[in-house]
Amino acid sequence: MDKHLIHQRFAKSIRSYAEYAQAQSVIASKLCSLLSSVLAEEPGRVLEVGCGTGTFTRRFLQKFHPEELVLNDICPEVEETLSDLPTPAATGTASGCSSLSHTPLVRFVPGDAELCQLPGEQDLIVSCSVMQWFEDQEAFISRCRTLLRDKGCLALTTFGPDNLQEVASVTGTGLSYLPLEWLHNILTTNGFRVLLAEEEHMALHFPSPMDVLRHLKHTGVTGITRTAWTRGRMEEFSSLYSTRYGSPDGSVPLTYHPIYLIARKNS
Repeated sequence: MDKHLIHQRFAKSIRSYAEYAQAQSVIASKLCSLLSSVLAEEPGRVLEVGCGTGTFTRRFLQKFHPEELVLNDICPEVEETLSDLPTPAATGTASGCSSLSHTPLVRFVPGDAELCQLPGEQDLIVSCSVMQWFEDQEAFISRCRTLLRDKGCLALTTFGPDNLQEVASVTGTGLSYLPLEWLHNILTTNGFRVLLAEEEHMALHFPSPMDVLRHLKHTGVTGITRTAWTRGRMEEFSSLYSTRYGSPDGSVPLTYHPIYLIARKNS
């Protein structure tokens, strides 16, 4: 996994991500709803790993009101897109005191979540559509356990083996996605009790294979490969994609396979 390349590609997609990340937006909304149905009380201290431009963050703050929200991302560049969120300075609580209006203190911690220092004693750690980019997903889950308070919760969405299957079929490249059963087992063997485990398939439809490539570029997903998209390679991709998956009207599908997991740390 080339983390430098992943950083580069996502940094380039910052301005276009919100417009093109339709699937990720739906997934973020669903995770918020699932958390509302599972959590018995408001989490006071929350860490979001891989916040990006705040697709999940803003939905979360519409439903929950933590005392502190720490946002992390491998791209320091995303911090400027989060400027509308309440910071200690904006709430008048730079000294660390709680805001009388219960506005959460939001601060940003840049860095690779597998390596950088992250705050502990969290009530909730959430990571939405990010964990598939990690080199060692089990080590990350184990690390989350050490950062959580007793009975704290870990909420994850990632993607299963059928994710972007059309692109993988045509190009022969793609991420190695873990199935739901493996992720469930990793959580239980690392000291979590799984409260919720779901998966689904959703298909986006595009006018042409070139629109699929544009979608992937503008959401940073091309960070999995250094392959140069020459004109000839794009034409080959388009032809194969249309032959295998094209509809009579020329449109083509792109499959997403989201997995949702919410687990509680065993005391």
